[in-house]
Amino acid sequence: MTTMNKEEKVQESVEKLLELLQKVNEAGLIDFAEEVVDLVPDSLSYLTDPRILTIGANISFLLHVLEMLNPTMITVMFNNFAKALNEEMTPETFQDPPKVGLMGLMKMLSDPDVQRALGFIFLFLKAFGKSISYTSEDFSKLMPQMEKQLMMIREKRRKLGIS
Repeated sequence: MTTMNKEEKVQESVEKLLELLQKVNEAGLIDFAEEVVDLVPDSLSYLTDPRILTIGANISFLLHVLEMLNPTMITVMFNNFAKALNEEMTPETFQDPPKVGLMGLMKMLSDPDVQRALGFIFLFLKAFGKSISYTSEDFSKLMPQMEKQLMMIREKRRKLGIS
């Protein structure tokens, strides 16, 4: 058994590295890496665009709102809604949907299930209306600050030659 000296080990390592580089090049990975490196500065400028940052902030806020909802309640409610839809929406119903005139509407309004659904819809509408009022109040307080920030952004864009 022959033992390699240090120079032979380095020579073998360099040869293996060159073979590996040749395979990587043949696979097109070096060309790909060069293209990616050329794209990085442009990509970073896109990521710091105020519009992209605003979109990211809005998505983050939406995820926060969804996180605050009780997932068990929502899941159970949607599962039961799907079950009820499957009971009501049969192929026969689609072939011959019920026709509802004024008298049929009055009859439907007296149905306890319809009453529950209407109650839920009106609760949702009330909460939505309150959120509009709250939003209006918040915007009234924030408008001077938002206008200052928009003026600063416009000035920066003007200095950069972006219209």
